[in-house]
Amino acid sequence: MSAITPSTSPEHAATSPYVERRYLLLSGTNHRVRIAILDDHPVITLGVAAYLRAQPDFDIVHTDTSSEALLRNLHEHPCDVALVDFYLPRQTVDGVDFIRRLRRHHPKMAIITFSAGAADETEYAAFRAGATGYLPKSAPLPTLVEVIRASCNANIDGFITHKNGALNMTPPRHPDTRLTLAEIEVLRLISRGLSVTQVSARLLRSKKTVSTHKRRAMAKLGVADDLSLALYLKEKFDQPAGP
Repeated sequence: MSAITPSTSPEHAATSPYVERRYLLLSGTNHRVRIAILDDHPVITLGVAAYLRAQPDFDIVHTDTSSEALLRNLHEHPCDVALVDFYLPRQTVDGVDFIRRLRRHHPKMAIITFSAGAADETEYAAFRAGATGYLPKSAPLPTLVEVIRASCNANIDGFITHKNGALNMTPPRHPDTRLTLAEIEVLRLISRGLSVTQVSARLLRSKKTVSTHKRRAMAKLGVADDLSLALYLKEKFDQPAGP
């Protein structure tokens, strides 16, 4: 899994004091932004945290590698922004279900998702689940700073992404209008090698329900067998292996 990496281009150079003050004014907040970070790879969590700590208006409150730990810690010490990896295969919950859980327990907290997976599917799923914004892990770290600050700006309304060198507030388009969000989520987990039984346990849905989602998705996609489905999943959901 590739990490969000710093940019060496001039436009992403160290932020000047003037720009820092401008962002503080734009954020619409009069306190430091409290941030929680979740990634099941400790190197990524600590690396992103180290970069964000250098920002003059950020406080890194939680750096977790477990989704359950993050939920517990946010209950004790709430944050303004949670930066959450969408794909957490080592955890009991991730993706759409975890974002919905965060949103339910912390309705006012901004949730920024980041991922090394297929951008269109992940971005749309995060949007529908209630996230505030999305970035691929290939994005430069200064871009992440921009998105976090935008998520705290009371004057900004919309799903935040960063495209073509600028912030974008346009809701993402459905990557495949033939599929429902539930079907996309089931296919995402199947693409990671989970069986129908394992998907059922992970999503807390009956095996019959998961099988129905899989069967309907295959019918919509026009794939007749598991081999054809595997080829579709490789194209749509394949992602780099983690460290």
